[in-house]
Amino acid sequence: MKAHYLILIFIAQFNCIAQKKFIIPDSLSHKNYNELSDDIDKYEDDSIKLWVYYHTYIEKAKKENNKEELINGYRNILFDLPLTTRLQYTDSILNIATSLKDNKLIGRAYIHKAVAYFRYKNYIKSLDNYLIADKYINYKNDIYTQYKIKYGIANIKFYLGYYQEALDLFTECKDFYKNQEGYNYKQGYLHSLCSTGLCNFRLGNFDKCSQINELGIKESNSSDFSLINSYFFQSEGINQFAIKNYNKSINYLKKPLSNIIDNEDFVNIAVTYMYLGKNYLKLNHDTQGIIYLQKVDSILQKKNYANLDLRETYEIFINYYKNKGDLENQLLYTNRLLDADKILEKNYKDLISTIHKEYDTAELVASKHNLEKTLKRNTIISYIIYSLGGIIILVISYLLIANYKKQKRYKQKYEELIAKAKEREKQPEQQIQTTKIITDELDINKEIVLKILKGLETFEKKEEYLGIGLTQSLLAEELDTNTTYLSKVINHYKGKNFNSYLNELRVNHAVSLLKNSSTHRRYTIKALAEELGFSNPRSFSDAFFSQTGIKPSYFIKQIEKEPDLLMSA
Repeated sequence: MKAHYLILIFIAQFNCIAQKKFIIPDSLSHKNYNELSDDIDKYEDDSIKLWVYYHTYIEKAKKENNKEELINGYRNILFDLPLTTRLQYTDSILNIATSLKDNKLIGRAYIHKAVAYFRYKNYIKSLDNYLIADKYINYKNDIYTQYKIKYGIANIKFYLGYYQEALDLFTECKDFYKNQEGYNYKQGYLHSLCSTGLCNFRLGNFDKCSQINELGIKESNSSDFSLINSYFFQSEGINQFAIKNYNKSINYLKKPLSNIIDNEDFVNIAVTYMYLGKNYLKLNHDTQGIIYLQKVDSILQKKNYANLDLRETYEIFINYYKNKGDLENQLLYTNRLLDADKILEKNYKDLISTIHKEYDTAELVASKHNLEKTLKRNTIISYIIYSLGGIIILVISYLLIANYKKQKRYKQKYEELIAKAKEREKQPEQQIQTTKIITDELDINKEIVLKILKGLETFEKKEEYLGIGLTQSLLAEELDTNTTYLSKVINHYKGKNFNSYLNELRVNHAVSLLKNSSTHRRYTIKALAEELGFSNPRSFSDAFFSQTGIKPSYFIKQIEKEPDLLMSA
């Protein structure tokens, strides 16, 4: 849903650009490309600000006629665009690269086009662009991109059903990435390894698939690679189903599920649910099995999506309800399957003739008509009421569980915050030790550093951080130094920038104040914000939440509810 709205916002903004030329805001006009890149990373979840930084970067490159940076600017924005607009931008990148006569840039532009076509299921055009890119990429000078192309072609062959050819290419990629150093290469190795496992599964080499998954789980067993580790577990869960180890399959599938859900990978969430459903049905736990399959259906309907694997969900539903004599659900999932086939025929038109279908279209249509005649006397109203009732129950359950988990999490944060506040109050004030000051890496005179540190010590003791309108410039002036020295010292000795340092002092002060003063707990958030030096209640609340994980209003209510906790050791 988030990505959907983001695309809509970008489309609207591009329409505005077509009517009015973008002008770089004065506040951003002094920034260099590195700073703008940092801002783009910082505001990746804020579509409005992100759009401004994207186009500031592009407009700056245009004004300076810096073609290399203009290409980077277009690349920044590519993956937030719908297909048609993305292809226009890849064409712009290609035109610039061609004007520079840079084969590496030309090749990478074709890769961008290939990726765009692949995402929208146009596998033939994707493959064409990968092959063109391959002609421009020099194997000796850019071997990493060469293997990126191989990996992309392998993915296409896999989706088109050429599993042995895909396996050969994935194996080449795996062997190359394995012998390189660095995080990106390790990622490439693990993804290629996982893909070789999937190819072996498709080819019926189940023992080989298990060996690969076991190796992958071991190789990716660290926090840096937790996501790909989840896909190795998922792959092995599917593989265990194929060899009829149903309980073992369930264990493998459930272990990575939360991680895949957090990644918002709806396709693999649905695949996992489908195999969990199939496992439970095989174990004669029909209720659990159907629940998981219904989750698959919910995802497919919400996303208006179908693929060759998930199509089987509807065949299972039809057979299940046919055996139960449930004509209404049999008709429902017959219609679902017909709708899924329409999507498949559109997205997989080059592969659709090779799909194995238990129910072909003619049989499905005939079955649908018969079911409709049989169910003619039933009222649609009762069906809608039962369906809506089920959905409402699921939604309410989800909301109650989500609220319970949130309250539990907030309670834990509150208790940790109280404990930290007590610990701070027990600690003696630390004095600055001149002998321990290391300034070599700061390139600032030691005496100046000591002076600034002592000034900060006084600043903290006297609680001068509570002053409204306090800025880094004002503090630097008060300490008789400049903002550059002050910023460097704060970053080095406090481990954070000025704003974070100031907010931390104010929030810690707020915690102590609210913990120890019942009078202040009766203040409004606005009054508290003013007393703590914040410009408005929102900035105080945001700073408090950012540092503590809870809102100040919740903290106050919890203290009033549990005064005994304040007195405990």
